[in-house]
Amino acid sequence: MDKFESILAEAVKQGSNIVPGAVVAVVDKDGNYVYKHVDGFNGVGKNAQPLEFDATYFIASCTKLITSIAALQAVERGLITLDEPLDKIMPEFAALPIASLNGDEVVLTPATNSVTLRHLVTHSSGAVYDIMSPALAAWRASKGEEVGFRTTGIGEEDYAYPRAFEAGESWSYGPGLDWAGLVVARLNKTTFEDYVEENVAKPLGIKSFTWHPFSKKPEVGQKLMKGSSRNDEGVLTDGPTPFWPEPVAEGGTGGAGLYTNVHDYTRVLTDLLKAEPVLLKKETADGLFTPQFAEGSNALAGLLANGEFSYQVTFNNSLESVVLNHGLGGVVLIEDVVREDYFKPKGTLTWSGMPNLLWSVNRERGLALFFATQVAPWGDRKAQALGAAFETEVWRNLSK
Repeated sequence: MDKFESILAEAVKQGSNIVPGAVVAVVDKDGNYVYKHVDGFNGVGKNAQPLEFDATYFIASCTKLITSIAALQAVERGLITLDEPLDKIMPEFAALPIASLNGDEVVLTPATNSVTLRHLVTHSSGAVYDIMSPALAAWRASKGEEVGFRTTGIGEEDYAYPRAFEAGESWSYGPGLDWAGLVVARLNKTTFEDYVEENVAKPLGIKSFTWHPFSKKPEVGQKLMKGSSRNDEGVLTDGPTPFWPEPVAEGGTGGAGLYTNVHDYTRVLTDLLKAEPVLLKKETADGLFTPQFAEGSNALAGLLANGEFSYQVTFNNSLESVVLNHGLGGVVLIEDVVREDYFKPKGTLTWSGMPNLLWSVNRERGLALFFATQVAPWGDRKAQALGAAFETEVWRNLSK
């Protein structure tokens, strides 16, 4: 890993031109650190301090893996199946119409396909972030509203807006996991945040999971790495800190909003490597890694067509040589991704988070990794290239 450490050291040396700092880790199925490293500072401000390994991160969409696990726990407990209609559990979601464009006119059509939990966790429900849909962007404009991620919660206030397509008929990145978190909360008669604390964090000895790092777990908030934003000149400036200010939804959100540190998040990744996981039964955990879309399906076509605006950053901002599908926990590689300066092996389950975080798990190789920094905007090429250099070194030099 000497090559990566020299790359990171140079990135830190350049400071506001690359990243202020990063924490990385590689773990095996026994929870041992095969590799871990920290370099740089906790921000680009004048008073930035050396970054520490136990720094707290706003992990954004890395939250979605935790929600997928919670949803599958509900399936294991017999509270729901992956394929039964959610009409009675989430009638407000079932009532959402489908938005399309007829020229410049937004047309709203009642949905006919029932939504299932499988649809929600694979982004095939039609629930789409409005910034990724021309029809939804036009719908927002017709109401005098701006597109953008909603931060206060889940329900009428935030994601109860039209869908972009019928359930199962395509794929696009969106708030499906937010709705899945609401399903988990309703089935278990608790808040999603409390559910995760009791059923994901505590079984693994995790202390830092929280959606409220300043009001509920201030010891976690005190260690937060400060945010940095790339300006038009390509230089990082201080802030925002935090990326997602409190108050968020009182009970937590399934699509984003979780704060934690690298050590605790890798406890979850380690569990997915085990022959006998703690959080899920082995056969249930297998579903996280199992392709869900049939060859020739509309859902797979949508996944392949929408990569540029969603998961492309997970592959160092290029979909060259990428052959994938979607599991129940993220995208899963069907073939190796092999480039001169980038490598990611088949069977890898992977996703990213808005401040340019990255996680990957590969059972065949017996390793999982996490790359953490706090840089905006999402898909920042310099930060992503650093994460890709780390991952490439891991799979080429540390795995079996």
